Amino acid sequence: MKEAFLHYIWQYQLFDTENLHTVLGEELVIVSPGILNRDAGPDFKGAVIRIDNITWAGDVEIHVRSSDWYRHHHQLDEKYKMVALHVVYEHDREVERLPGELFPTLELKELILDGMYDQYLRLTSAMEVVPCHSFLPNISDLMIRGQMETVLMERLLRKQSQVRETVGQCRGDWQEALYQRLASGFGLKANANAFEWMAKSLPYKIIARHSASALQVQSLVFGQAGMLEAQEGDEYYKALKSEYDYLRYKYQLVPIEMHHWNLLRLRPQNFPCVRLSQFARLLYEIPDLWGELTLNTSMSYWWRRFAVSADDYWATHYHFNKPTTHHGTAVGEMTIALLFINVIVPLLFAYRKFRGEDELLEETMGMLEEIPFEDNRVTRGLVGAGFPHQHAADSQALIELYNIYCRPRRCLECAIGDCIVKSSINHL
Repeated sequence: MKEAFLHYIWQYQLFDTENLHTVLGEELVIVSPGILNRDAGPDFKGAVIRIDNITWAGDVEIHVRSSDWYRHHHQLDEKYKMVALHVVYEHDREVERLPGELFPTLELKELILDGMYDQYLRLTSAMEVVPCHSFLPNISDLMIRGQMETVLMERLLRKQSQVRETVGQCRGDWQEALYQRLASGFGLKANANAFEWMAKSLPYKIIARHSASALQVQSLVFGQAGMLEAQEGDEYYKALKSEYDYLRYKYQLVPIEMHHWNLLRLRPQNFPCVRLSQFARLLYEIPDLWGELTLNTSMSYWWRRFAVSADDYWATHYHFNKPTTHHGTAVGEMTIALLFINVIVPLLFAYRKFRGEDELLEETMGMLEEIPFEDNRVTRGLVGAGFPHQHAADSQALIELYNIYCRPRRCLECAIGDCIVKSSINHL
């Protein structure tokens, strides 16, 4: 017997609740099972029960066996002093609340329908990547869509806390927070940290003061990235370095060190210099990016605005002073999609929640529906199981569903898994 299943059974009262008695024969009525506690302490808080017509308000602790109370040393933990009822699958030992006073204990062993637990085991022990794979044909599209909408909201709310942390570090400056997180996004996985450190070393207010000059914006970004430390170079390099040396002295800037950059095993279009120039060009092209984003959520507009190119120099270079054959330098659609999925939509979502503009949340989340579905190992597994896959809102939902529910087999906390387990009741 799994304790997680007992939590589920208790939370939804999926057992025979008529004529209940404790193991000592006391009449038991469950007025309220309480609220599931995900933190340290008893499993359910704020329960209300009636034992022999005396009403008790307190907590409920659940174990597979009553002896687990002592095995977990709850008798030594102050957090368990408010437990009003001990719920167990099997009562194998008396448990004392106080010396000489036994805990009211409910044994569930004979109260649970066997078919429900068997269905739960079939679901959670499935070998497929998606445990409900074989059950999905019997689940309604409405149920599947509902769960996907739920987990998408959960994902954005989880990311909201990360965004708020960044905004707090930026002293409430949402433009600065966008700038830092956008920089990290341009770095992709390989150089996300280096990009972020560069941005933190160069406050956006300095960029804004020089937003009328593409050369100065490029020089500030490359300089703070630690890429303009060499004394000699070609004409483009010298022009950037000359501007940067002046601005570095003016603002007393300290660049990050070159060793932070990952230069190995990268596709040429992802080399740091190309990405840095694209990032600088975007800052130059859209100096009030945050202001525009809060007013316009049309992805057809932003696809065009974000498709900027690095400086012409980078069409024949991947590194300073090292010419190569000609190649494209525009920000690709996949990169733009990732920037909106991972940076901009979560930031706008957090901003709307912060301002209490819930009526605009649907519009913000709707941006994901204008972005193509993400094709990766996780999403392919769920699509193969039969889940919808129309746009990025779907792929983000499926990634969250897999990471939070499917992989750890938290099926009972998922509406789809809940439906599958409860369906066994109708077949008994």
